[in-house]
Amino acid sequence: MSNNKEVNALAPISKDQRESWVSLALVQAGICVCVPAFLMGALLVEEMNFGPAIWAGTAGAVLVVAAMIIIGFIGCDLGLATCTITESTFGKKGSRYIASTIFMINLIGWFGINNGECAMSFTNFMSECYGIHFPYTASCILWGIVMTVTAVFGIKAVEKLDYVSIPVLLIVMIVGTAMAVNLNGLQTVNTPIEPTMTFMEGVILSFDFFAVGIITSSDFTRFQKSRKDTVLSVTIGVFPLTIITLVIGAMLTKIANEYDISMVLIKVGIPLLGVISLILSTWTTNSTNAYTGALNAVKTFNVPDNRRREVTLAVGFVGTLLGVTGIVDNLSTFIGFLAYLVCPIGGIMLADYFILGKGKSENWRSRDGFCISAIIAWAVSAVLSYIIKIDFSSILFAAVIFIVIERYIPALARDKQKVEKE
Repeated sequence: MSNNKEVNALAPISKDQRESWVSLALVQAGICVCVPAFLMGALLVEEMNFGPAIWAGTAGAVLVVAAMIIIGFIGCDLGLATCTITESTFGKKGSRYIASTIFMINLIGWFGINNGECAMSFTNFMSECYGIHFPYTASCILWGIVMTVTAVFGIKAVEKLDYVSIPVLLIVMIVGTAMAVNLNGLQTVNTPIEPTMTFMEGVILSFDFFAVGIITSSDFTRFQKSRKDTVLSVTIGVFPLTIITLVIGAMLTKIANEYDISMVLIKVGIPLLGVISLILSTWTTNSTNAYTGALNAVKTFNVPDNRRREVTLAVGFVGTLLGVTGIVDNLSTFIGFLAYLVCPIGGIMLADYFILGKGKSENWRSRDGFCISAIIAWAVSAVLSYIIKIDFSSILFAAVIFIVIERYIPALARDKQKVEKE
């Protein structure tokens, strides 16, 4: 593997540097298995009956996979990271100050949230099982460093982690669920409740958990050899693990009143296995958060391309600091709101590449300055989707508005306006 892939953040990935679909499937699977993913199943069954909750989550997962594949095709075709791809739609400055900045804030925020949850659970584990007071701050710093270092070494290090962690996590999840069922039975799984969430709201919720990963899927599919490999890696890597975590989170909430598999394992008497599952599930997810967050930070702050590793350290440091200070407790709502700003970027990318560019890599080109048509489409569609409370609707809104402006309003179209040069 060349140093270009591991060091230079935004340089195109050439065909001879591409990976097999299997390795990327494991990376994408690692993103799906985390505490928030189990929480998705828990939230659904708290608001809906078990069967409809699983179907709503599954429908959301289908939308997630479909969107990741289609957007992932762009990264596969061009070999470019998502933030670079948006130079065609938003212009270089628009890409830097709008798209990359929004992606970066999301990913660093999620790093902090996940790291804080991992640190607190580890601290509680050490106290309850061994009587050792392990300070939360020290725990946060410890696991923040571990997760950041993996990302510093790039996609290959993430792959190696996932080769080990994903099989272990699958075994742990199955064992933990079986023990919870043996201890509590299945009587409460189908206990009816009065639904407070509609089927569509359940679909929206399940989509929301993966919004940023969907739109930035090209950060990983740029390493794929073909569109076929992209379909395989996303479908096999994302869909099964998403459904498994959905069902397990929902079942554990019903039978054990606890969605977190690590806490269930602690309750049934095997705390070490529980904390291992917690750490692995957070580690695989946060290493990708730090990696992709660094790609966008390089773009946002105009850092030299060969400084990705240093920037990754900085991203991990900021994310860890968010966890240490406790700010992450107030970030969840804000991060959820940012989905309304993230999704329209994907719609504009799709319209530009597949409709205006006819899905051909030779028709893609980077543009200078700010592209007004994309900015208008992004802002208007974000507002519309927020009004109707369906964030992924902005993908369609943005695509339509962008195409209309580009084709019928020459004064605002990218290649007709006078754009500011870098």
